[in-house]
Amino acid sequence: MSIWGFLNRRRIRHQAARWHTRIGRRLTIAQRQAFETWIADPVNAREFNSQRYLLDVTMELKGRPCSDLLDSVSEAKPSRSLVLWTSGVVTAAVVLVAGIGWSVLRSEGYVARTYRTATGEIRDVVLPDGSIVGLDTQTELEWVGSPSDRRVRLLRGEAYFQVVHLAGRPFRIMLAHSQVQVLGTRFDVYQMADGDVRVSVVSGTVAVEALDDGQGVPSWSRRLSSGQQIEYSPVGLVADVHAIVAPKVIRWREGMMETQGEPLKDFVSDISRYTTERIVIADPRAATQQVGGAFSVRNVNATLDRLSHIAPVTVTHEQGEVILGYRAVPAGRVSGSGAH
Repeated sequence: MSIWGFLNRRRIRHQAARWHTRIGRRLTIAQRQAFETWIADPVNAREFNSQRYLLDVTMELKGRPCSDLLDSVSEAKPSRSLVLWTSGVVTAAVVLVAGIGWSVLRSEGYVARTYRTATGEIRDVVLPDGSIVGLDTQTELEWVGSPSDRRVRLLRGEAYFQVVHLAGRPFRIMLAHSQVQVLGTRFDVYQMADGDVRVSVVSGTVAVEALDDGQGVPSWSRRLSSGQQIEYSPVGLVADVHAIVAPKVIRWREGMMETQGEPLKDFVSDISRYTTERIVIADPRAATQQVGGAFSVRNVNATLDRLSHIAPVTVTHEQGEVILGYRAVPAGRVSGSGAH
């Protein structure tokens, strides 16, 4: 190998080590874009995955401290090419320990690791394959993949996926009664509290399959392309493939929720995910009022208070609860909805 080739390989190893230190932290938009650009290069992706794999194996070796193993790697006298390769990995291990600690590592291959967000929390995580996932409030996602099988399980909540394309290695999202498969795209999956699932594609194509009674045989399947959405329950389709304005679906990543004239009861169901306060609709007439517009989810109380200005609804805060009532509209005045 030429001196230039050696220097380039060392540069890539150092870059991979630096990206490892950021795993588990919330990336800025600029950092996320930089990472996507960097790992799109197959050489970079290979180095990133190689370092992760060796570090995972290292931490799970039984009866032998990691420091001892790293020392033995450093002191061994293998071939020159192996020395060059392992030195980069040892460097990555040291940087990784300093940046995020050993707790993020797992056993041989990539085994289960769970990512969670608290009420009102929105953050990004980087999966072992380099894919980036934005987690909405009250979301739980589990990585159950391996170096050759990229899989996650969405246990609850909503997640926005920016999947790294790796030839011959499809990416799958496993849900209670279905799975979503993709080669490389951007899409949103929302598993609701009642078991319904909504899949929205921002770019690329995904395949959605419903599994029949856990037998692994699809009872139905659909393909979705950019700007399409599907919603289904454990027993069948709720809304078949239809067109949407995809950017509106993922506005939660900006701390916003956008609605299009939906009933107040549905609006409350969505906004409740972002607060620990209980929201109660005290009057059934209020539940049917239409609410449309863009609303902040970062300050739920302020958003709810605005309802009194755009809909015939009263808002009262009482000991950890928000009570929504109905306010009669004067004759001749038509109530409406608005964006905020």
